[in-house]
Amino acid sequence: MADLTTFEGITVGLFETRRKREFSAMFAARGAQVVACPLIFPESHGVEEPVREFIEETLAGKFDVVIFYTGIGIGALLNAAQQLGRYEALKDALTRMTVIARGPKGKGALKRHNLTPNFLAQPPTTEGLVKLVEGLDLSGKRVAVALAGDQPSSALSEAVINRGGEAYQFAPYHYHLPEDLSEIDAFIRRVVAREVILLAFTTPPQVTILMNAAEKLDSAQELLQTMNSSTTVAAVGTVTARALARYGLKVSVRPPEKDETMMGLVKAIEGFLRERAPLP
Repeated sequence: MADLTTFEGITVGLFETRRKREFSAMFAARGAQVVACPLIFPESHGVEEPVREFIEETLAGKFDVVIFYTGIGIGALLNAAQQLGRYEALKDALTRMTVIARGPKGKGALKRHNLTPNFLAQPPTTEGLVKLVEGLDLSGKRVAVALAGDQPSSALSEAVINRGGEAYQFAPYHYHLPEDLSEIDAFIRRVVAREVILLAFTTPPQVTILMNAAEKLDSAQELLQTMNSSTTVAAVGTVTARALARYGLKVSVRPPEKDETMMGLVKAIEGFLRERAPLP
């Protein structure tokens, strides 16, 4: 049972969009005040050339393996195939390939199209995918990687190459900033005012989008300074921590590698709070 006193007096800032309610509830159950600032807004730009290339080469039997990062990406690809009149053909081609999904949402998205993944990453993270790939023989095989948004994964690409394969990474959809930045602006102001003293990041795009928004709002430097001096920054895993490091941000909390999940992050923060003096 959650300790209702662990997060007493702590205001946590979260950036989740799809799992906002679930993630917020994990902190609220432990006594935290939660300020949500959803940042991930996926959109498809229609049948772009990288998507068309994936579909055409899959139908031609030129890929042996496909790795899906997200359920959104699966839906975007199959919608594109439908627009091209290739929906059933693509589904049939996928059944002859090794299909890997990062997590249960990808598995669910495939199931909606009567498809089943051959493998699921454990844990459902980039690190989990890398570990899975490291256990496969990819000698002479081409591997398609349907990314989460526009950010390529050098770690996953290197893992494919190290196992003898060739990686083709592409974005089936993109992330974008909302036109109205007023909610993000209000959130940043609360961070700068030290009203939100713990920030929990669960994906690299959250980091990029927050900093892009801060740049547009002319508050990037002030936000960076506050985050490094008066805010505790938590990252769900290695890849997200690297994204924060690229902006010069210090990560104070991370779950162990074997548990790089939302609940793992909550537990890591809980342990961090118990072991040290109150947060700034």
